[in-house]
Amino acid sequence: MTRIAVTGFRGVPATWGGIEHHCDNLYSRLARRGYDITIYARSYYTPKEVSEYKGMRVKRLPTLNYKYSDALLHTLISVCHILCTNPDIIHIHGIGPCFFSWIPRLFKPRAKVFFTCHGLDWQRKKWPWWASKLMYLGELNAVRFAQHHIVVSRDLQAYFSRVHGISTDYIPNGITVKPARRPEAILRWGLSERSYFLCVGRMVPEKRIEDVIKAYLLKPRRCSLVIVGDNAAAGRYMSRLRETAGNTPAIIFTGYQYGAVLEELYANTAAFITASELEGLPITLLEALSYGALCVTSSIAPHQELMETLHGMSFPVGDVYALASSMDWVEIMDEYQRERFRENAIRMILKHFSWDYVCNAHHLLYQKALSTIDP
Repeated sequence: MTRIAVTGFRGVPATWGGIEHHCDNLYSRLARRGYDITIYARSYYTPKEVSEYKGMRVKRLPTLNYKYSDALLHTLISVCHILCTNPDIIHIHGIGPCFFSWIPRLFKPRAKVFFTCHGLDWQRKKWPWWASKLMYLGELNAVRFAQHHIVVSRDLQAYFSRVHGISTDYIPNGITVKPARRPEAILRWGLSERSYFLCVGRMVPEKRIEDVIKAYLLKPRRCSLVIVGDNAAAGRYMSRLRETAGNTPAIIFTGYQYGAVLEELYANTAAFITASELEGLPITLLEALSYGALCVTSSIAPHQELMETLHGMSFPVGDVYALASSMDWVEIMDEYQRERFRENAIRMILKHFSWDYVCNAHHLLYQKALSTIDP
């Protein structure tokens, strides 16, 4: 039985966080295929009673829940624990945590070290210069010490080829197509079918939620604006967003939402909007597309990668007036156009972004790595 140790992310069961949902779905499926999976979880994220989940062994380890120490400290402790075990594969998710990828290469030379890049985290605005430099060192260590490199978007694949001169394996995030939900739980906010624009994600500066709010406020609108998510580490940014929104009753901040409530929000929105300037391959956009929700996206490469065959609405990053025009168009769009977009979006998700495909691609890579003798 192939033994895999997985670290670098917060843990399972996934509640908030794109990488967490990625790993929850991927490794639970690999466990059903017979892999022996150990997930290294952060003690503040995974409930203490969870030691096994969907066939995966869960090892909770401590960390300091502080944005400058959280991921690195937990990964270091995890890697030290892994050295006391005997995995066949050590898989590190995220650029920063790969700062420690040299440790298993040195002390566990028979194990295969995998790295998955979900985004260029060192470019995120929330980090001071020294933290960005430290994470970039993580990227350099990933390139140097990990034997196998996975990226979740074609844009990231091109980046690693251009900047580091290495080949990577492209395996996108997956998503599950779910049946539509009628509005029930969301009635608490006075929301009904197609009565609101939707933004979902961590509230961090590179998401540029302020652009969405400013575009929304340029003129009176039929639809409300619903902003789903939060970030305790970015309280100042959240305060700025609320200040920008003012006391506009039609702008609704819901905080984090999960499960049936979030599914209802995706299923009934007039349009999902993402104004991000930096992404890997956004799971929130995949989720919106899996419901056939009309999508309005900034014109960064990862968004275009998903939207190029769907002919969705796009606007230049930071162009508030172009985004406002897209909102105008959403509010007058007819049902035939919406239905065509919905059918094409769901068809694309089923063909290119199913979890079965993602799971099988990892399985093939793992087996290929284990059959290869390193020079």
